[in-house]
Amino acid sequence: MVRLSKYQLSEDKLEKLFDLFFNIVGKRNNKTEFLDILNDVLSQSEKIMIAKRIALSFLLMKGIENGTICYVLKLSPSTVAKFAFILQTHTDRGIQKAFQLIILKENLKDMFMDICNTLFAPGIYGVNWSAAWQRKLEAERKKIHGL
Repeated sequence: MVRLSKYQLSEDKLEKLFDLFFNIVGKRNNKTEFLDILNDVLSQSEKIMIAKRIALSFLLMKGIENGTICYVLKLSPSTVAKFAFILQTHTDRGIQKAFQLIILKENLKDMFMDICNTLFAPGIYGVNWSAAWQRKLEAERKKIHGL
């Protein structure tokens, strides 16, 4: 449970705080600069929690089963159900909008990988069987687990 002060901030002050947060964290062009800022602002457990929530939303949008998400991200079923409900009620805004392009690119990449795995499948003459099996198993794992 998050520990917040019992003294509430006004909406005006909250808006200014979120603007400041966006200017500090959101407008970064460099990954290392972004990570340095997050390391200064957030604890290790907070960073893990935020990363898991983002990954959870991403996997739900990809259509991965709830039980698989619980297993892969080590989350409780109630957390997964809560975020599934949030994503169903808040469509086409927030994190869903941000993930749509990423999922589209990933689907295109997966399609090309499937074509590559079909053309250079294990058992075809001239193909390195070991590498072909690794590619095939990695593609199957990614389809099941989403990551």
